Amino acid sequence: MKQELHDTSYWINRPFDSPKDWVDHQKNWIESYAYSTQHPHRQMVVDAVKEMQPLSNLLEIGCNTGANLLRIQEVFPRIKLFGLDVSGPCIKRAKEFLPSSTFKVGNYLSIPFADKSFDAVLADASLMYASPKEIGKALEEIDRVMRWAVIIVDRFDESKKGIRSGHVWARNYPALLKDFGFKTTASKITKQFWPKSIGWQKYGYLFSAHR
Repeated sequence: MKQELHDTSYWINRPFDSPKDWVDHQKNWIESYAYSTQHPHRQMVVDAVKEMQPLSNLLEIGCNTGANLLRIQEVFPRIKLFGLDVSGPCIKRAKEFLPSSTFKVGNYLSIPFADKSFDAVLADASLMYASPKEIGKALEEIDRVMRWAVIIVDRFDESKKGIRSGHVWARNYPALLKDFGFKTTASKITKQFWPKSIGWQKYGYLFSAHR
């Protein structure tokens, strides 16, 4: 059976009673994200941020309820944190979760911030929802608002535009980022960091890039 392809509209219209992705005992999928702060892969994100210090600020694209940003805030309280997500309910929860940070509803095709606003941009499992026609524009927008560093957690394939990987897209982020002048290092996601997902263990990487 062909697996449904998830895109931006999936997150805008996702019903509250859809299956939970993270913490099963929470009342809905939004709360399951809010309480996923201790998921092991978030330590990889924190470690990547540590390698990029000093940062004055950071924007997460597809921040959901802000679980990554909470972990970053705990370790680097002086970094000003910003989050962007297409889901209004997720952004509402993120504002409650991290009241000292700034959150907006929006997407990676038209990021509602000025040019070169951020030292770094983080995209954790969000660009995999961009179609092959959208990924170039998404990276152009990230490059526009970012000064020198980017962290991407996503699925890898040799194809630059991307191929289907289940219900999302996998693609060659190091090659794509090279076109924007970035040097990229890749860290494989192992069972230690994503213990319940064979897909992430097989295809997942954290890409840390700077110029």
